[in-house]
Amino acid sequence: MRMTAIEKYFVNSPGHTRTVDSHALQLLARIDYQSGWRYLDVGCGIGTAARQIAATTDMSVTAVDVDPKQIAIAKSAAPGSRVDYRVMDATKLEFADGQFNVTAAQMATHHIPHWERAFAEMVRVLRYGGYLIYRDFAFPWWLAKVVRRLPSTRAIDQLARDAGLVRIYASRQYGKQDSIWLKPDRVG
Repeated sequence: MRMTAIEKYFVNSPGHTRTVDSHALQLLARIDYQSGWRYLDVGCGIGTAARQIAATTDMSVTAVDVDPKQIAIAKSAAPGSRVDYRVMDATKLEFADGQFNVTAAQMATHHIPHWERAFAEMVRVLRYGGYLIYRDFAFPWWLAKVVRRLPSTRAIDQLARDAGLVRIYASRQYGKQDSIWLKPDRVG
């Protein structure tokens, strides 16, 4: 779903982007990532978090957003960036299964009408032994039920369990939830 001009004004503001970037780096620091890993930023907006991760790690970073205008801003903001920005629908990621060591969504899923599909796609393109990093508003189940397109903390947790992910970190504070799950290696 593309954001309205008013939403973009707030989401793309320097203060908001600094906060999102900071949290993305803090969550990434909670895993033992390795040089050469592939990182996917889903719903990257103007791409500042992806640029920060590319600049501070030795990972290959790909960032996707459904809005071509957001991707155009991301590309023009840092023409020499090591980030591969692509216009792509999070509910239909154009990558083969198991392509990324880390998939991440930072304050994005509440903008996606079919966020469950986006979550499933993030799991699908994640390698076994990889990590799914998630940060968004912590909507209670009853509000998510009334406003059907909102992801609730209960529903996100259930999707992760159903996908066989193992939670390695969780925090809920200030109306937001942070979670990191491991996609365990296949047994046998």
